Amino acid sequence: MADQPRSEVSRDDGFSSVVRAVVPDVVRRRYTLKFALILLIMGITVGVIGATATGMLSSEVENNVEQEYEDLATQQANAVEKWVQRNSVSVKLASKNAVLSRTDPSARYDIRRELATTGGNLYGARSTYVINRSDSSTRIVASPQFPYDVDVSETSRHWIANVSLTEMGVADVRVTDVHDVGNGPVIAFISPIQNAPNRFLVIEYDVNRLARSLEQGRSSRFTQVVDDEGTVQVASGSSEILRPYGSEAAQEPLRRAAALQGSGESAGVIARFGPHPEVLDEEYTVGFAPVTVQNTDLDWTVVVHQPTSEAFAFVEAISLYGRLATVAGMTFIVLIGAAIGLSTTRSINRLRHLAEQLQAGDLDVDVHSPRIDSIGELYGAFDDMRASLKRQIEEAEQAREEAEVSRAEAVQMNAYLQNKAAEYSETMRECAAGDLTRRLETDGENEAMDRIATEFNAMVEELEATTAEVKRFAEEVEEAGEVLQTSSDSVRVTSEHVADSVQAISDDAYDQKERLEAVAEEIDEVVDALVDYADDHDEVDFEEPLTQFNEIVQQVHDVATTSQKTLAESELVAGAAEEQAAELNEVSGRAQELTRNARALGDVLDTFEVDADAGADRGEDGPRTNGDSPEPER
Repeated sequence: MADQPRSEVSRDDGFSSVVRAVVPDVVRRRYTLKFALILLIMGITVGVIGATATGMLSSEVENNVEQEYEDLATQQANAVEKWVQRNSVSVKLASKNAVLSRTDPSARYDIRRELATTGGNLYGARSTYVINRSDSSTRIVASPQFPYDVDVSETSRHWIANVSLTEMGVADVRVTDVHDVGNGPVIAFISPIQNAPNRFLVIEYDVNRLARSLEQGRSSRFTQVVDDEGTVQVASGSSEILRPYGSEAAQEPLRRAAALQGSGESAGVIARFGPHPEVLDEEYTVGFAPVTVQNTDLDWTVVVHQPTSEAFAFVEAISLYGRLATVAGMTFIVLIGAAIGLSTTRSINRLRHLAEQLQAGDLDVDVHSPRIDSIGELYGAFDDMRASLKRQIEEAEQAREEAEVSRAEAVQMNAYLQNKAAEYSETMRECAAGDLTRRLETDGENEAMDRIATEFNAMVEELEATTAEVKRFAEEVEEAGEVLQTSSDSVRVTSEHVADSVQAISDDAYDQKERLEAVAEEIDEVVDALVDYADDHDEVDFEEPLTQFNEIVQQVHDVATTSQKTLAESELVAGAAEEQAAELNEVSGRAQELTRNARALGDVLDTFEVDADAGADRGEDGPRTNGDSPEPER
């Protein structure tokens, strides 16, 4: 989708929005309904296309049939026109024969012989005769078929007397309607004879010959020629000639043919007409064309008939087969679509059921399909998802169990740390109160706590040893001061020795001061370590022990300061002893002051409870007790 142009994405979104707006939710939720709707649309589309194509093809073929009947009517009308024109020309040429104009007594025989020759030369001529028209009668002058000088009213040609022959020019030909003369219907062609006023040549032509020339190869198709009065003039069946063409409704083709005169159109067709029992007792197709012959007063119409079922049999066949093909196509689409849709729907429904089982937590269900198309790939993706989900759930269960174990261990460790911190806090509080014999116990449960205990114990041991040494040192200083105070005489004698002793004491005090400073630094490091540990373990309360440790550190610093002061005073005493051995009063005063300072230091150190053997193994350079001091010289 990211590779598609933005406009195409917009069009897709727009089309999807329209589909979502048009298609009901009940259809959108069901794949079967959607597929059925698509099949219905496809079927309707194929049906519409098939029906439209069939209709168009049928309409085209029907138009061709209609055009065929128009052309056929035109051809038949042309055939009638040519037949009339040919016969008119023949009669006109024959009327120019000079023999026909003779009036002498022997002329009748010559005229008869000439008429016989002319009738034999003309195809379809039935009778030939010359008539003479007067105001009172019409008589046959000569004829191979009739007696001489007989009135036509006395023959079967009595209708000739009713034919208007006035105002006919030499080039005119009068064509009569069809008349039944006993041996068949005929049409008479009348032309004036040249140079013989009121004498006319009459040639009768057999209508059946014309009818046979108009016959069609198909037995169901027939052609008729009808005059303007609705009388059949030419027909394939002699019994139909001179009969009325049909009812007023059946004569609609005649009226339409008359309307074509002067319109520029030569023929017309009524595709579906009737039924009219006097013409056909079933629906039929009729083509019509007016007959137009120059220099004649004919008002005929050629009508070609055929039952619609036969005329449009091919059209009906096309329509039928088109509809069958359309129905077959729709059925094929529905069947194929139903087969595909049913298979797809079953697969999708099964996949939906499997998805519901997966959703319900059944991850052991078999998600497999033999299909290799997109749905098969979807099954594979679901199976991969199921396996992955099952693996993740197992890992999550394992992680949860591990988390529960870790949580239990953490709770246990927290309880242990709280108990241990409380125990350590109590021990540190007692140490801070001055009981330096207390120690933190290590149990190997927690390395950090064991390390704190070990470092704290080492610090307390160092502090205890230092405190014991300082305490012994203070006692020794106090005893030495008392000795100096009570034995000033001895001091005088042994001032140099005293100076040496004081120098030794000063050296020891200096060593003790350095040890106190080292202990103070170690305590500071331990306090810093405890502060860092307290920052990392908020659940353990180290505030009070840290405060007590700070107090201890301060006391140690105070002791170191006092030791420094004592050291300075010892150096002064030593210097004074060396320089002014005689100044006993000053020595005695300083000895008293030294005794006071040593007593004060002892009072401070008495607040600490230490092991009596602590600091005994500090080395030979440690402070010596009063028993170790040499006897003063007397």
